Amino acid sequence: MTVYGPMIGGEGSPIGKTYLSVAATEDGVEKELVPGTRVRVTVRKNGIFVARAGCNELIGAIQVDDGVLRFELQMQTQMGCGPELEAQDDWLAELLTHQSDCTVDGDTLTLTSGGTTLVLLERSLANPNFPLEGSTWNVESVVRGEVFEHFPLVGAAGLIINGTQVTGSTGSSSFTATVSRDESTLVFSELTVVTTHPTGRAADLEHAILENLRTPLTYAIESNRMALRGPTRKTGLNLVAVRPDGYPAGSG
Repeated sequence: MTVYGPMIGGEGSPIGKTYLSVAATEDGVEKELVPGTRVRVTVRKNGIFVARAGCNELIGAIQVDDGVLRFELQMQTQMGCGPELEAQDDWLAELLTHQSDCTVDGDTLTLTSGGTTLVLLERSLANPNFPLEGSTWNVESVVRGEVFEHFPLVGAAGLIINGTQVTGSTGSSSFTATVSRDESTLVFSELTVVTTHPTGRAADLEHAILENLRTPLTYAIESNRMALRGPTRKTGLNLVAVRPDGYPAGSG
């Protein structure tokens, strides 16, 4: 048995890809996952996979045995997330441990064990990236070095980009700006704030947002999340857009 390693990457290979569940059946009957969850399987370039069903991480290696692709589960984290999610973790672990068939057909990954079938689609198709323009990007956290700082008791902060125009809120005060961009960088200018002179944590958040917008920011979008980073990558903002499918922010 050999590890299905990076040399087998490319079209028709799961290497370097992330998949999200789109269907699950047991004995031909649709299996409903816990509301607000999806199975997520990421296969790293070294052949290690990480699978999640809503709570714990299931980790192992993909291997080829006599030409048959298999997922070999090696360990599982042990967080407590409540009986429903823990039962779903156990269901996925059982599927990975006893799978009888694993196929990759284009962008679709299918895992089968007995009468259980799980169908997953490559992430960019199952959950496409939100557009930069027109989406409402809500500030989830402020980047301070290695720390992501959250402001749960402050009002909603965020921004909307339409062409070169930006409107937004610091959670306390409204602002407008213009923006120019290339494939990876946003440069905000003509920043105008109608301040309410917040205090405490609200003032901290307002200061952090405005200071970030006054420097060029690289941006990267994955699904409904956008990361803005300053020149040193030690500062920035993490933002999340509202998803129309009803899944919570972290499920995609």
